[in-house]
Amino acid sequence: MNLSVPPLRLSIDPANPRHMGRVTAVFLLLHLLLWTLLPGISHRAPPWDNIEQLVWTQSLQWGYYKHPPAPTWWMYAWTELLGRRVWVTFFAAQLSVVGMLWCVWRVALMVTTPLRAFVAVVLTSLVAYHSLRGIMANHNTLQLLPVGLLLWAVLAAVRSQGARRWLQWALVGAAAALTLLSKYSALVWFAVIGVWLLQDARMHRWQAWAPVLLAATIGAAGVAPHITWLAQSGFAPLRYAEHSVEHGISGAPSHWTDLWFFITAQLARIAPALIALALLRWWLRAAAPGSAPPPWAERRFALFMGLGPLALTLAMGVAGLYLASSWATTFYVLFGLLLLRWVPAVEPARLLKTTFILGLAFQLVLAGGLSLARGPLVDRLGRNARSNFPALAMAQQLEQVWRQHGHTPLRVLAGETWLAGNITIHLPSQPLVFIDGDPARAPWINTPALARCDLLVLIDRSPDAPAVAAPLTQLMAQAREHGQISVPWTSRPNGPRLTVDWGIVAATQPDCATAVLTRH
Repeated sequence: MNLSVPPLRLSIDPANPRHMGRVTAVFLLLHLLLWTLLPGISHRAPPWDNIEQLVWTQSLQWGYYKHPPAPTWWMYAWTELLGRRVWVTFFAAQLSVVGMLWCVWRVALMVTTPLRAFVAVVLTSLVAYHSLRGIMANHNTLQLLPVGLLLWAVLAAVRSQGARRWLQWALVGAAAALTLLSKYSALVWFAVIGVWLLQDARMHRWQAWAPVLLAATIGAAGVAPHITWLAQSGFAPLRYAEHSVEHGISGAPSHWTDLWFFITAQLARIAPALIALALLRWWLRAAAPGSAPPPWAERRFALFMGLGPLALTLAMGVAGLYLASSWATTFYVLFGLLLLRWVPAVEPARLLKTTFILGLAFQLVLAGGLSLARGPLVDRLGRNARSNFPALAMAQQLEQVWRQHGHTPLRVLAGETWLAGNITIHLPSQPLVFIDGDPARAPWINTPALARCDLLVLIDRSPDAPAVAAPLTQLMAQAREHGQISVPWTSRPNGPRLTVDWGIVAATQPDCATAVLTRH
């Protein structure tokens, strides 16, 4: 069987940055469509983090009890435009990935040829954090675009001359602020960038550091409102991070076992890109050799940014810090650029077509496989996974309950984030979610005004349900009417079920039509 690729017949010049920019844009558009449409069709519910973001978008804040605010702002913008739907969360997450990949393209153009820059983008797109896990709209995935912008801005700023460099460094400051407002792991990137700047010969003049002060000033101004919010909230996100680290340490069999789990998880998540590279080399083994690729213009930058964050994080892990595998999500932004060392120098048109076909084939296999596994397969196996969570069926039952027992419009729903968040997007009124019935977790809820509307309280009683928060139990105790609903989780007659207790806390000062239930 002949697996050779016929010569490229399109009028594309692989050495032309504009031509290759169009090819890159087409590939990224296909990436976005695949990872939005296929999971959007197969999933009845998104990952947990996506629902959490949908819940938080009920109010724009300068911070939330777990994290800084920028990812929620991003999700808010897209849900306001497209609606609070499951597929929109996949779109918003993958748009962050695609934006990052475009930044990789721009960085790679400063490092290598346009053709090999495209190859770097394709290989980077296959890292699991950018594909399989790229539909997770959490703060790791939604930090990818700010990190990509930051790296592009930093390299462009150092390379700039004259008055233009002041503008470039101003953009660095804005990108740095956005990166920190996405997740505090930005500090790892700041440390690596700082070391690279200190060793770069272009920064060995004091005049070169004057625009850096401008960047620092702009960055500090950008995060100042969040710092104020942090102090007012009692540094809630920092306490959450501390709790996460302590919980991880206490739950690990040993420090070295925990580190081993982290390393093996990283190897698994870069495996698709490594397999694609191996197949690319094999497919091109008999191709006619082309001219040797030019030497890298910014080799140290690629090495520092491609390896530095992971190396620093591993050093902290060796020192005893608990490492969650997902914390490395943004560390592979330039991974494809590093892999170019092993991409053969062959006839350009052959390399272009082979890379495009192979990259698209991998995207189809990964997206299709994930959608099949999380959709029809889990249902056929009768498994109660998050992806087939029967939120719509439960919401329809609860809507009937409210019509029978509620005396005001349904405007607030109290419950655990996953359950309540999934239910609310399927209810006609899309009520606000009062997270765990706890004002500390939803400080934007105008709790005094809750007395003017009936309140629906939900508690998941399924076997694997999380522990019920104390404030939620207290609210349920105040309910004047109670009941329980159970709906099948899968299509299997004797399969698992979702069982939910409901209660309605009656309004004590009924005036729901004019009640203002959110505060800013």
